[in-house]
Amino acid sequence: MKLIYTVLIAFISIGINAQTVTTFLNSNDAVVDDAMALDSQGNLYGSTFYGGTVYKITPDGTSSIFVSDLSWANGLAVDSEDNIYVAEYLNASINKYDNDGNLIEKLSIGNGYPSGLIKAYKSDKMIYTDVGDNSINELSQDGTIRVLYQGGPLNIPVGLAYGPHGDLYIGNYIGREIYRLPNGGNEVEYVATVPAPSNDTPFLAFIAYAQGFVYGTVYGEHKIYKIDPRSVDDVEIYSGSTYGDMDGNITEATYAYPAGIIANKSGNTLYISEFSGYGNIRKITNGNGRGLLNNPSPLSIVSYPNPASDYITIATNSTDKKSNLYTIRIYDLNNGILALEKSQLTIDVSYTLSLDGLKTGLYELIVSNNELSDSKTIIIERD
Repeated sequence: MKLIYTVLIAFISIGINAQTVTTFLNSNDAVVDDAMALDSQGNLYGSTFYGGTVYKITPDGTSSIFVSDLSWANGLAVDSEDNIYVAEYLNASINKYDNDGNLIEKLSIGNGYPSGLIKAYKSDKMIYTDVGDNSINELSQDGTIRVLYQGGPLNIPVGLAYGPHGDLYIGNYIGREIYRLPNGGNEVEYVATVPAPSNDTPFLAFIAYAQGFVYGTVYGEHKIYKIDPRSVDDVEIYSGSTYGDMDGNITEATYAYPAGIIANKSGNTLYISEFSGYGNIRKITNGNGRGLLNNPSPLSIVSYPNPASDYITIATNSTDKKSNLYTIRIYDLNNGILALEKSQLTIDVSYTLSLDGLKTGLYELIVSNNELSDSKTIIIERD
């Protein structure tokens, strides 16, 4: 895996202290464990993969069956007229429905296995992944298929997300690599590999793009990862730790096999489905309603050098002297364990932390006080 060999010198404002996780859907009558999509009215559509059902959930959380009896319902997408598209995995088709669930057209893709699905950047064509031949394809309204990319390094591509300029991000289900297909380009570019140290169903399910970052879910890690596509392998744990269903602050919330992930149009809300057997949908918003990333945090940290060997220096932007007692934790991303912890530390300007005892590898640095938190991914290199 490629790693970043640069010094982290920029403050990243993420508003982590105000971000809240709530359970948007928890119903015995609706199990959403796979892909999701939103229409222009705020209705959310979610699929049950093996059950072959797609549910419609209104903005107030009321759920109903949208379509059923499909041969494994996978990717979902919505066009500009609020028609709903469903990738029917075992039937090798992309099905088009009106917003009442009436079938308009069943578009065959041949002998493949359609999985990820997204509306094209500036048209109502559909972009889908075929995990049978590791391809990314464009499906026109008349059924014409154009291959955008096929073959390695794609390996069971599922997740799809568009950046703001039409660059298409693609997530490998196997291996968890994320690639970018530039708008108008014909070659993919490596972006990052999402870690999975627990090795419990270590698959990258889906990805989403929101306000400058790519977000991805890994089933067995019970975590949501945040990827900065402007760098190589700039990956952080965004939320989650162990298996669970705890709502609340994003730093404490837990998930049960997170799977589907989508952002709303403005990018200030994330929805996450869970492949847990219960089919809950979780929702991440800013507690004051102002979005995920556009509310500058009172706390941002800088750590340097990166890579580091014997020590790192940590600096914060906080000027609140009443809250300058911090806890520093470093998690080993190779095995998911807490590798180092220091509590009740005063950081007026900066703090130099010894890395004695930590081996070469990829780590997550988390700095927090009683109310605020920020994190950075760091690399430790030993001679």
